Amino acid sequence: MVRADGGEPLTVVFEPMGSLYEVPAGEHLTVRFKSPPGRGGAVAHRSDYVSISPGLSGGTMTAWTAVGAEIDLITGCPEW
Repeated sequence: MVRADGGEPLTVVFEPMGSLYEVPAGEHLTVRFKSPPGRGGAVAHRSDYVSISPGLSGGTMTAWTAVGAEIDLITGCPEW
């Protein structure tokens, strides 16, 4: 889970696609990784954003908004 604590939204970059999703202040984003045993996805925190990737293992990932809408990782838009 990635949470936008504090009073500011948090930008999430989905790699390697490069799409962006902004988590509203006080809300969260849930990410699930599927990868071979012993290998997982990667989450890197930066000062102004978070980068999330399925890793180099050929895994996949899925992300949902706080209200449960799945996010299209190619566009960064929730699918309502």
